[in-house]
Amino acid sequence: MRQYGECLHSCPSGYYGLRTPDMNRCSRCRIENCDSCFSRDFCTKCKSGFYSHRGRCFRGCPAGFAALEELMECVEGCEVGQWSEWGTCSRNNKTCGFKWGLETRTRQIVKKPAKDTILCPTIAESRRCKMAMRHCPGVTGLNKEWTSRDLKSNLLLVAGSTVKSDK
Repeated sequence: MRQYGECLHSCPSGYYGLRTPDMNRCSRCRIENCDSCFSRDFCTKCKSGFYSHRGRCFRGCPAGFAALEELMECVEGCEVGQWSEWGTCSRNNKTCGFKWGLETRTRQIVKKPAKDTILCPTIAESRRCKMAMRHCPGVTGLNKEWTSRDLKSNLLLVAGSTVKSDK
């Protein structure tokens, strides 16, 4: 290789080898922040702190791509779909009988990542919600979520009906 009249084994950083039948010479890479390139428009190794992606150098990977820190390259990341609507508020598979429950929403993995080391974002999440009906219609008996006030008033009703039936 020839660089400014000097013969070299390989081109210096920021240059690539241009070979023709008549000459071999080093030409400057045209890509910003490129340490070594394959051709004028394709970087093979970026400068420190930059990620290589499709022959270019970036501070961070473009949307839909994930950084492989050990190689300083951008690879296809995990792609997920839109969140579903929040599900029905329930607790213990019941939609009544409790004051508070949980509602859940999900999303699907649209495209799996190129490498197993790249994690996908969360595909399910839950949040606390207030039940639409605290008391289930037609259900009698004690509920774990009843307050002591509810228990006292229920006991007074039961005691009152027992007293009335004895008279």
